Amino acid sequence: MIHVLYGVDALGLRRRLQQLKDEADGGSGMLATNFAVVDGRDAKPADILGPAMMPPFLAPRRLVLVEGLLDRFEARPGQRQPRSADSLAPLFEAFEAGLPESTLVVFTGGDLKRNSLLDRLKRTRGVQLEHFPEIKGEDLIRYIRTEGAARGLRFRPGGGRPEGLDQGLAYRGSDPAALLAALCRSDTLAIANELDKLALYTMGREVTIEDVARICSGEREANRFQFVDRVMDGEVAKALDALALLRRDGESSQALLGLLADSYRTAATVLDLLEEGATPEAIGTAINRPWPRLRDSLIARARRIGPSGVKAAYAAIVESDRQHKRGEVDEDLAFELLVIRLSALSLNVPARR
Repeated sequence: MIHVLYGVDALGLRRRLQQLKDEADGGSGMLATNFAVVDGRDAKPADILGPAMMPPFLAPRRLVLVEGLLDRFEARPGQRQPRSADSLAPLFEAFEAGLPESTLVVFTGGDLKRNSLLDRLKRTRGVQLEHFPEIKGEDLIRYIRTEGAARGLRFRPGGGRPEGLDQGLAYRGSDPAALLAALCRSDTLAIANELDKLALYTMGREVTIEDVARICSGEREANRFQFVDRVMDGEVAKALDALALLRRDGESSQALLGLLADSYRTAATVLDLLEEGATPEAIGTAINRPWPRLRDSLIARARRIGPSGVKAAYAAIVESDRQHKRGEVDEDLAFELLVIRLSALSLNVPARR
């Protein structure tokens, strides 16, 4: 049996994959022995068919998970036609001939729109496609209520906009579930994490809008992301304002230093993948940012900064950390100077053609 699981709803996809794992295990406890993961970014047909043709050991089925292959064949922005899937002809021939009944092959992918491999799999005998679309609007609020109820949560509407809530947050009203939707958007994994935190915090009482504002990381994470965006976009005044808000909430300079280092490391990864010709979808999967708007903004920012900008940023981060650890400059002052320097670097990056 061949399954194709794709879409933006990461939690729904993950749950379905777990069902298939349980089916393969069949209560034997031998899944680890009969589970193979294939990195689809550079996989060839033989890499998939090899483990797929092996019989299971002391379990009803063998499961072969192919990650990233679908994203390789997604059309890039501005590309007329997606990359041809003809190179995988031996794989389709084997699928048409029939895999062992004891084998489950599962392909996973992100937000696929124009994809030659997906189109070819749709025409292949024995393939089951399951789409996990983005959940948004009123459907997202209902989803949060349903997921919350499964954890014993009851949302109680009422109250005004909580103090300290980011003014740029697109939220109006007094519904705690709607506020959580505004904070996490369509990130179902983040929603599940926040609901778990609320369940532990409220201990059976109703969830209020103040609880969501206080406990859920959406506002705090939004400020962290805004801070990084301001720095990397060269908006020094706004970056310093965001830094002040984060410090008000108890963020340390050392933690924010690590956040900036991680962000420039992500930019370096994006540039390496672009150099290799990776699709935006494959890049989003690799950096764990599958949501199109966020993914594309990160790619655009990495292109603008370029390898020389990333290298200069790394040097500035290392020097700031050195100055603080040697006692040459106060930690908070050293970090503020770093923010100013990184912002200036972003402003001085030459235009990339």
